[in-house]
Amino acid sequence: MFELLYTSISPAGLSEVELMGMLKQWRLKNQALDITGMLLYHDREIMQILEGEEDKVKALFQTILMDNRHRNIEVIYEGNIKDRAFSEWSMAFKLLDENIIKMISAGYEEFNLKMSPITMIKENPNRGKKTFLSLRDML
Repeated sequence: MFELLYTSISPAGLSEVELMGMLKQWRLKNQALDITGMLLYHDREIMQILEGEEDKVKALFQTILMDNRHRNIEVIYEGNIKDRAFSEWSMAFKLLDENIIKMISAGYEEFNLKMSPITMIKENPNRGKKTFLSLRDML
């Protein structure tokens, strides 16, 4: 198994209705590819973790790189994993609101609430994975 975590910016921003419509499509595509993961969204920022067979994850990521809904794409980390962390979801989703941001920041003394939560999370790959896992456990 392989996982890849990346961040990007949505140039136009996405409404919750738009996100939910796209999530349906993405979930079907991921299901067909046997890819699992989770997507976080906050104020135009996207953070997503994908897991599955390496060639399929990398191929899907190439389509993301060409998608005009993503800008400033940055791979936070990628590598082999023993087991999937999101095996029950073709694409779990969390819209980061004020309550979730407070929950995320509670475990980190250096968390700066004036910065975007995704910007803060991506500064430390271990924090990124831990955040995804704690949000997964809330589902």
